[in-house]
Amino acid sequence: MTPALLETQSAEPIIAALDEERHVLPDQGPLGVFIHHNTLHAFQHLTFHEAVQRGAALIGARPYLDVHEYRSAFHRGRIDAFDLERAIVRALGAQSNDAAPLGMTRLEFTRYLLLEDPVTPDTSGERFRLTVGDAPEADRLLMASCRRAADRHGPNDDIDARPFQRHRDIILALGGHDIDLTVMRELVRLASAFLDHGQAMTAMPHRELGFLRAVTTLYASGASEPRGAPGIRSTFRRIVAAQTGAISVIEEAFDALQVAHDDRPQYLSRAVAALPGWAGMFARMEAHPEDAGHPCSLAEFVAVRLVLERHAVEHELASIGAPINLVALTAALPSNIAERRDADAIRLYYLARHAQLSVAQIESLSRERFDAIWSALHGDPSPLARRAIWHEAYEGWYRRHTLDALIARRDAGLVRLMPGWRPAAQFVFCIDEREESIHRALEEQSIEFETFGAAGFFGLAIDYQGLYDAEPAAHCPVVVTPAHEVFEAPIYTAQGWHDFRQRLRMWWNGMHRGTHHRSRTLLGGALLSLVLGPMAAFAALARVFMPRRSLIALGHVADRLFPLPATRLTTLRDTADARSDRGKQIGFSLDEAADRVANTLKGMGLVSNFAPVVIVLGHGSTSLNNPHESAHDCGACGGRRGGANARLFADLANRRDIRAALVRRGVTVPADTWFIGGLHDTADDGVHYHDLALLPEANVAAFERADHALQVARELSAQERCRRFEDAPLSISPADALQHVEARARHLGQPRPEYGHCTNAIAIVGRREISRGIHYDRRAFLVSYDSTIDPDAAILERILAAVGPVGAGISLEYYFSSVDNDVYGCGTKLPHNVTGLIAVMNGHLSDLRTGLPLQMVEIHEPMRLLLIVENTPEALLTIAGKQAEVRELVVNGWVQLVSVDPATGAMHVFEDGTFVPYLSNGLIPPTVTRSSDWHRRTRAHVTPALIEAPFGDALHA
Repeated sequence: MTPALLETQSAEPIIAALDEERHVLPDQGPLGVFIHHNTLHAFQHLTFHEAVQRGAALIGARPYLDVHEYRSAFHRGRIDAFDLERAIVRALGAQSNDAAPLGMTRLEFTRYLLLEDPVTPDTSGERFRLTVGDAPEADRLLMASCRRAADRHGPNDDIDARPFQRHRDIILALGGHDIDLTVMRELVRLASAFLDHGQAMTAMPHRELGFLRAVTTLYASGASEPRGAPGIRSTFRRIVAAQTGAISVIEEAFDALQVAHDDRPQYLSRAVAALPGWAGMFARMEAHPEDAGHPCSLAEFVAVRLVLERHAVEHELASIGAPINLVALTAALPSNIAERRDADAIRLYYLARHAQLSVAQIESLSRERFDAIWSALHGDPSPLARRAIWHEAYEGWYRRHTLDALIARRDAGLVRLMPGWRPAAQFVFCIDEREESIHRALEEQSIEFETFGAAGFFGLAIDYQGLYDAEPAAHCPVVVTPAHEVFEAPIYTAQGWHDFRQRLRMWWNGMHRGTHHRSRTLLGGALLSLVLGPMAAFAALARVFMPRRSLIALGHVADRLFPLPATRLTTLRDTADARSDRGKQIGFSLDEAADRVANTLKGMGLVSNFAPVVIVLGHGSTSLNNPHESAHDCGACGGRRGGANARLFADLANRRDIRAALVRRGVTVPADTWFIGGLHDTADDGVHYHDLALLPEANVAAFERADHALQVARELSAQERCRRFEDAPLSISPADALQHVEARARHLGQPRPEYGHCTNAIAIVGRREISRGIHYDRRAFLVSYDSTIDPDAAILERILAAVGPVGAGISLEYYFSSVDNDVYGCGTKLPHNVTGLIAVMNGHLSDLRTGLPLQMVEIHEPMRLLLIVENTPEALLTIAGKQAEVRELVVNGWVQLVSVDPATGAMHVFEDGTFVPYLSNGLIPPTVTRSSDWHRRTRAHVTPALIEAPFGDALHA
């Protein structure tokens, strides 16, 4: 066998291990475009419970909430006995009534395990309390007996059974220094310079050669060695001279560390997991080179890391006189058998108390009976399976309250308007669950206001370039590649003013960049502090103590001195094939535009009975000093703001030629209906309209009424949001609440300008009338859909193909960042620093913190999305058969799917591969007059309630 072939075969496990790591590493892109996605997307082919448990084991994270958190939820009523027992029976199946130890059935024993067994006891604390503490004598005697039983029958210490560990872990256990700190200090410095997107004053040299070559060249040129890892420079010089590839460098490092070939994939996985944020960013940039600007490679990152680790390990082991061989090091570890037996004894003690066993009975336990008890404690259901049962009960409780509210709403009578009666105004929002409160706030004012929900790109997949944007950006779901570009351009009468304003902006930006760079130099920093320091201090104080007033005043000055020019969008193409420099079509043809407008209106079920004004609002979020601001923008617009899409949709829908084309597509828009596009800012609850100068005189009165209703709704929505903020009183008035959220969004030091998607739990795809009048606590994605105009479910198929992955991605990202914010999330915002404009670190030196900050998830209840669709089970199964991603989400249980029959309201829940009828246990939701009567009493989540206000002046058929 040739040496080359031997090298290839030895490299295969490493290449396979790197490929495996790419699947489990974070896939978060740069901060500017934060796209919510399933954190464990690589495991989506598995069932939800299989995936979260396997992923957690690989990453070292929690798959669910801890047992004590579920027990706390049970004791405060967030889970009840009905849902817990149902979850247990579902997990055990036909074995529920089988015999278990100590005369219990498996159902009874599992209930004990869930409610009383200390799965992970406080070993030292409980041992002290039950041996020498203040526990009663009977308890102390029982504990002593249980400890003797554990000693007689418990496990033996087995070195081979110990979990695999790296050199670093064993060095720490032996009292040495943490070599990961040595590695991290150098590796983070190198990686942040290599991946920098413009924050650094000087770019890292030789980045075009890749990370390994750039680093080795840097050291070969004389860069100083890091402390704690002597010999690095000579190794890197040898790599440069030999032009060694990344895989070969990794193999050489393993050889030097004396890692067995069979252990190398696991060692590599643990090494990568030590800095998953940085490793994940290299993997992301490797898969998306357009985001990097130069070559990136996960293998090269790992190679540099292992060279650093090798030298740090050699240096540390030499200082403590320990061998480098992993097997020999593991054998030197102290045994933890005593602590394990203490934990066993404590669990046996609690079980004995529950079963009322005496000391004599414990002492007389035979080996066989002890093994049966121990097998039951440790066996099926396993500790993780028990937490899965808890989680099913946690979700089941909320699902039951949600579905029973829909049943009660239907039983009370749905709002159906009299034929021929025309609404005063219609409002179209993105499906975002943050808009649910504003739906209710509008509808509670009058039955004459109708609201709809549609994916916030409104069926218009575009690359959009605003007036002062540097380049076009995709405004559509990330799974879609736009074929059209749309530009915002000044109208011809404003062209001169626009050109002057553009020159002024370029001059100002150049001054700002120059000042920023000079302020980082020794002399420039001192001089600028003297000259600009007082002004900067005044501006900072104004932002902190008067955030709302200071920015409003600044905005007034800017509008007076440098007003924006009037603009229009390039909507329809002037020629048959007008293309941009990037080869994409500029604007839409008439047929393309008509198709998209018709599909969006049909998708919402808005095909007749149009109001005089239809207000279409995209959404975005504006806040200061918030690196995660784009995470609050519109996911359907690719993590960008949806105002441009709403403006474009309204512009197209108002054109006479397009309306004539809509008639041929089965949609007739009256000549006196006018669409108005705009943006709803979910941080300050502001509403900004576009192209009001084009509003016909005949529609002004209708618009003014609709606008007044929307202003009232803004205040009511802000009031509902404020109950979540500890610094806003529950008794705050709507007007004061609006000012409060405006100030939050503009506050320089506010870590919670808004809570984003932290309350998401439900997605309702159906007619608004089935959920109108239900308070869903800003937890429901509202997707308008009318099955009566969709006999073959073709519209529903398009909706689910977009809404399913987007809604599930948001839900699952929040789920994982909630159950383990330290691993899946990025921790508290307070120590965060933006690094290279790509992500955040804690302080000046840490792993890249990916996922969501604690302040975005701290009130979130981690649950899978409850997807409620108004159509038959047969139609949903047919769609799942056609749509691979929808099928994966549904069949593998990443979402909870519920079918609602449009005619009868009968519900079916998808469980274990089939739809089963949902049978209510008679839960009656509370009824209140208005939304504020329900939510203003508490800052906590509230269950769904029926609202009477939408029906006070209802016109029933």
